[in-house]
Amino acid sequence: MINKARINVRVRRLKAGRLSSLRARFHGRRDAAGLGELLRDTAAGRTPADTGLPPYVLGLHARVRRGSARLRSRTLAAHRDLYVRIQAESVRVVTQYTVRRDPAPAALARYGRSVAEWRSAAAVCRQQAQQLVDEANQLIACYWDAAWTRAQADGGGDGEAGGPPPGRLPGEITLDPTWANLDDSLLSDRWYAPQDVGRHADPSAVAQALHILDHQTVPGADATSGARGR
Repeated sequence: MINKARINVRVRRLKAGRLSSLRARFHGRRDAAGLGELLRDTAAGRTPADTGLPPYVLGLHARVRRGSARLRSRTLAAHRDLYVRIQAESVRVVTQYTVRRDPAPAALARYGRSVAEWRSAAAVCRQQAQQLVDEANQLIACYWDAAWTRAQADGGGDGEAGGPPPGRLPGEITLDPTWANLDDSLLSDRWYAPQDVGRHADPSAVAQALHILDHQTVPGADATSGARGR
């Protein structure tokens, strides 16, 4: 049975409430005078480089990165024994199904329960990371709304700075590709690395065992080989 208390790993939230939104708007109004070129470029459809973003927005990026890293490290620490057990059981599953070619449904079921518990923990971790991103983007939207409004007001209403283009948010934050696949949290060369790292090498025992688990055949059929990995 999954212990929900154990997978409830939390970090300090950005809390994009009324007070935080007011602070974001204050920073936007204060910085507007020095953002003229950036605002015009954005209004023209050009995307500013990260190095050209104002300190307030870069600060939110840093806070999300720190928060996401804490989520990952705390999830790994809270489920260390489960993680180690899955690594060990993966070798047994691969040996049983691809070397001995002798299906062991009971062992695979036990392995499946462990993996399901880990996937639940990883799903909570990713959900909380997405919440950090959403809250930060809400504050970034407040910042730019105030900056554009102040720049237009200071320009006498002639629209020199332009208005915010629909659907564009300079410095918008997205979860990096390492969050795309829950099972990557079991593969140390993928969760903290670019998405393509390790995917073209020979699959690890964990990757093969996960493939066997997710593509197991009906009782009585030949065992599914994990040679292709995930």
